[in-house]
Amino acid sequence: MKRFGKKKELYLSDRQPLTPLGVVLLIVSYLILFGWAFIIIWPLTNMVISAFNGKQEKYLILNSIYEFSFKHFRYLFEETLYLTWVKNTILIAVVTALLTLLIVSFTGYAYSRFRFKGRKASLMAIMLIQTIPTFAGITAYYTLHSIVSDVVPGFSRQMMLILIYAGGGIASNTFILKGYMDSISTELDDAAKIDGCSNMQVYRLIIMPIVRPMLAIIALWSFIGPFMDYLLPRVLLTSPESYTLAAGLYTLMNNRETLNQPAFAAGGLLTAIPIVILFAALQKQLISGLSQGSVKG
Repeated sequence: MKRFGKKKELYLSDRQPLTPLGVVLLIVSYLILFGWAFIIIWPLTNMVISAFNGKQEKYLILNSIYEFSFKHFRYLFEETLYLTWVKNTILIAVVTALLTLLIVSFTGYAYSRFRFKGRKASLMAIMLIQTIPTFAGITAYYTLHSIVSDVVPGFSRQMMLILIYAGGGIASNTFILKGYMDSISTELDDAAKIDGCSNMQVYRLIIMPIVRPMLAIIALWSFIGPFMDYLLPRVLLTSPESYTLAAGLYTLMNNRETLNQPAFAAGGLLTAIPIVILFAALQKQLISGLSQGSVKG
């Protein structure tokens, strides 16, 4: 005999239906997300509009009449050292990213796979280094540059800036990459060593393909750093010809002689292009690297 009763609703998962309080919290969460998105998108939208608005003069006027024009971009290329700043920034960013990747990949592997004296103490030192703000060492950077420049002729302030960026990136990313490598089973290492692989071959053939997504992230953030930083280039670099983009573009905001806020917006828009290109180039590595490396061929 069939039992007739209230038909139970079926769910595709074990998640329970939202309670009234849950619905309220969900609505509040969406409101917060929409508000946060508006806070981010609104300034970016005005920056793009102002960069192409020919009616803008030296100051940004959000409600001004709009007239499409490239005059602010022409001002950047003709009246400022924008191309020199771009060259300086890309050079510093590329060298910083390569130097950071080269050292971090080895230090992360060493801390993850080897046990040596002073390992825990040095890891603790790496963690403590991150608590010291960068600007606190500006005096030390000046002193160090003067010492190194006396020993190594031609050691420029831009080289010093590269070492500062790379040094800070090595300290933080070593700890991150070490934790990522710890999640990789050591059985893969043992199987490779049974086949006759050395430690370097294990590192190159097994570990590197698996950690490729994390290396791509480290490369991306190391490259972005010099584009975003203003304080260190402004303090360490003394001539406009040696400025990075952040320090150079800021002269369009705080200098009465070169004040041009719409040109600053145009420069900020162009600054994002190299970062977007690098992100697009590394996107494939971020996705495909997760599924490669552990398959033995």
